[in-house]
Amino acid sequence: MMLRILAVVAVFTAACGDNQKPATDDATQPDSGRSSVERGRYIMNNLGACTFCHTPLNPDGTRDLTRLFAGVDCLFDVDPATANVGCISSRNLTNDGTGLKNATDDQIKNAFRNGMRTDGKALAPVMPYYIFHNMTDDDADAIVAYLRTVPGVDHTVKANEPPWSLINDSLMPAPPILDSEIPLPRGGVDNLAAMRGRYLTAKVGLCIDCHTPDAPMTSPIPIDMTMPFAGGRVFGNLDLGLPNPPYPAMIHVRNLTPDATGLMGYSMTDIKNAVALGKDPMGKAVCAATHGSMISPYAALDPADLDDIAAYIIALPPIANNTSPNCQGPTVP
Repeated sequence: MMLRILAVVAVFTAACGDNQKPATDDATQPDSGRSSVERGRYIMNNLGACTFCHTPLNPDGTRDLTRLFAGVDCLFDVDPATANVGCISSRNLTNDGTGLKNATDDQIKNAFRNGMRTDGKALAPVMPYYIFHNMTDDDADAIVAYLRTVPGVDHTVKANEPPWSLINDSLMPAPPILDSEIPLPRGGVDNLAAMRGRYLTAKVGLCIDCHTPDAPMTSPIPIDMTMPFAGGRVFGNLDLGLPNPPYPAMIHVRNLTPDATGLMGYSMTDIKNAVALGKDPMGKAVCAATHGSMISPYAALDPADLDDIAAYIIALPPIANNTSPNCQGPTVP
């Protein structure tokens, strides 16, 4: 992990791309009847899983909702054996002077879409701005509208340590993923449900982030967009908020494409159960705290969105990528 981060630092200032022109939506999204603020709440608390990194936990493992989006000191540490090295903290997003109260709307959008912090420094690509860059203007505006309603929490987060601070001091953020790199579903743009799912999983949601293999070490973004959704990324159980036991120490993320090494044979119902309930077809837990746990953001996805996500995943072009050993957790009730 440390070697990869140092390699990213080496190429970070050379990263370039058109960071000002987000793509348009894939297909008209169903009208949920939500206000802009409620749409922003839904994106941040569910689709985008922003609570996962930006809200601290209580001792019992639940989210501390009294500190919603107040940031997390040393969210994770890539070099725990060395003092003052390896920690990255997540930003306080609340309406406090230590958060985003004094940031403009454009500064906030520039952070989560283009990777520029409000102090003019580059965000480390742990924050998936290279994905959120492609969300619609309406959804970006909805996020800001919601953030303006989040109660302020006085919390100055711990400063990032090297190597993350070296990335922050770089001249330019990483480039966004290209719309052309996100696979079209079988049936193409005429498969409207799957095209909506494409937007939900790869532009305003993070399925493509966790379920795409690690990029070569010289890449400025973490994921290899030549193999989208093909799984194989490896996370420590603590990074995902999962205890060991019953979960293994290292978790290999599943290939989501309908290949024999992935989800071949999964039905739409199987996919929806995995996403929202964290349950595989055998009734075992999938190994991700985002799926099926007490802090899962996906348990409250709209049924229509869950249908569209499953429609897209089942229609992905198959890619052979054996991600075993696949993690299998305890039986889900």
